[in-house]
Amino acid sequence: MASLFFFVSGENPSLPFAEVTAILEAEGFAYRLLSRLTQVLILDADPKCLEAIKRRSSLIRACGPLIACCEAEAGEIISTIKEADLASYLSPGEDFAVRIRRVEGSSPEIDGLTLEREIGRIIYETIAGTRANLKRPRRPFLGILSDGKFIFGLKTVEIKAGGFMRRGPPWTVFSHSAAMPPKIARCMVNLARPRAGDMVLDPFCGTGSFLVEAGLIGCRVLGSDIKRRMVMGSIQNLSICGIKPEGLFVADARLPPLPSGSIRCVVTDPPYGTSTTTLGLKPSEVFEGFFSAAGDILKKEGRVCLAAPKTVGVSQIAEEMGFKHEESHFIYVHRRLTREIAVFSR
Repeated sequence: MASLFFFVSGENPSLPFAEVTAILEAEGFAYRLLSRLTQVLILDADPKCLEAIKRRSSLIRACGPLIACCEAEAGEIISTIKEADLASYLSPGEDFAVRIRRVEGSSPEIDGLTLEREIGRIIYETIAGTRANLKRPRRPFLGILSDGKFIFGLKTVEIKAGGFMRRGPPWTVFSHSAAMPPKIARCMVNLARPRAGDMVLDPFCGTGSFLVEAGLIGCRVLGSDIKRRMVMGSIQNLSICGIKPEGLFVADARLPPLPSGSIRCVVTDPPYGTSTTTLGLKPSEVFEGFFSAAGDILKKEGRVCLAAPKTVGVSQIAEEMGFKHEESHFIYVHRRLTREIAVFSR
């Protein structure tokens, strides 16, 4: 194991951290929590896990080996960097860059540009033959100021949002105002902890957001919707992403035509009447019917990750149907809707 840092998105206070640990668990990597700061997670884990993070994550900005961590005080930062084993991360003749990121105005008394130059000077003087390259460095170092701490590491993975943005409106062939944004859809898929090759089901598939994101990380996907128009739209969206589903069909999610114990992961966003119809059912009735069906088709250690209005009380409904509540996260959408992203297991 090695100490690793994860610089995560500030879009939600808990989802990015949950995504990191969910990916590690899905991929079979053991880990130990060392520290959690605003937008920063530090773990002991196998460095090989960084490739899985790069391939799967949507809410992590950058990660890599942790080099140093100290109080965010200029003198202490400089002395800590001087004592760090920089030679393990940079060889003579390689170029590098140092960038500083400040989280939510942390440590305003520290000038980021000055700190970048000072750390760069230390690296240059410590490792012979190195040179700065601010555009395309072979070794990009990242310093983060968060909650009065300074975290310094080698950025070996960077995840940009561009790919996710290109899978959302207006670039999708078929769209709907209630469609889950690709980044959140990917995160929810990760929270269900599927492995490559696992079957992921969305019984309220809508535009196919969850199926697309699950397919892109190597899962087999299966979807249904009670509306034929939605099923046809999902087929279009999956096709342009190069994903061939195991099946897409018209069906009532309360009566899925699937064998018992055939599905390992369900990821979905059932309709709850805000911008999608419940066909006359109360939102609670929709969720009760869904969990009743999911309890039959899920494998013994299967998981469900779903979105629901906070006011529905989905955790209580699920537990009454025999599910174990694993975790919940909340996303404010507008005055009348706060989404609960919840994970359940059998």
